[in-house]
Amino acid sequence: MFKIVCFFLTCLCLTYGTPFALEITSVSPNRGTPGTLVSIGGGPFTLQTQIFLGEQFVPSLQVQTTRVEFATPYLPAGNYTLTVQDQRSVATTSSMFEVLAPKPQVTDISPRNLEVCPIGSDKKLEITGRNFLQGADVLINNSAVPTNFIAPNRIEAVFQGPQSPGVYGVSVRNPDGAMSLPHSVWFNNIPTITDVDRGAEFENYYEVIIRGKNFSSNSTLLVKEPADSSFGVSYRQIAVVARQSESSQVANILSSQGDRIVFVNCQKMIYYRYPSHSQNKDLGFQIINPDGQATDLIYTSLP
Repeated sequence: MFKIVCFFLTCLCLTYGTPFALEITSVSPNRGTPGTLVSIGGGPFTLQTQIFLGEQFVPSLQVQTTRVEFATPYLPAGNYTLTVQDQRSVATTSSMFEVLAPKPQVTDISPRNLEVCPIGSDKKLEITGRNFLQGADVLINNSAVPTNFIAPNRIEAVFQGPQSPGVYGVSVRNPDGAMSLPHSVWFNNIPTITDVDRGAEFENYYEVIIRGKNFSSNSTLLVKEPADSSFGVSYRQIAVVARQSESSQVANILSSQGDRIVFVNCQKMIYYRYPSHSQNKDLGFQIINPDGQATDLIYTSLP
């Protein structure tokens, strides 16, 4: 009888008194950047189960008897021992988990539209995002450009020299090689006239100063003016091709009778106009680049 009672008590202890050993049977994935969701298989897990990466406590997000989840915390990149424990025991098994350096992310670039030919050869970009590290590079079409690290969410880069028109990919590469997805900036070469002013006056001609952007050294200036006619208003057009602004050429222009235009830079041209009389009339100005792109027709009142 005594033996039967002892056997019965032993069975009760095995059934109800001895908990299953806490263990880790799987970790998926076993590496990730901060924020990556990780699932630990094994158990038995409870709400009292605690997760540690090295000595860093990591809060659990979802707990089931055989599975618990957590989000990879922000820790220095490297390998960490992953363990779990509860109030009664530490898991009999552990696993290794690799925290990867976070990838940089670009959220905005300013400006996104640049001119092919501004005054000054360098063009600055301000890039905002996250996870930028000291020593990061900005890549323009996969080529590194001068970069100024300001903060983990802000970095500056400089385009150097003239650029061809078109779309360029801009990305950030951290020192560990992690790289953001590229974002686009556009180099625009469409000419624009912003203002037309009367300049210096001479004996039988005067200067017309044309300002704007993306002028070419061999652009054509189209001048539309009312023609003298007894049959109402009609128009005639004058087309002159720009010349480079050099002293010898300017001297040649001034000594030659007839309208001329001088290219000063991509934002300024000087039109030398020989009017037939001094009365003002509405003149239309349009600049056409060699690739066929043209400004709007801009009108102003001049002789």
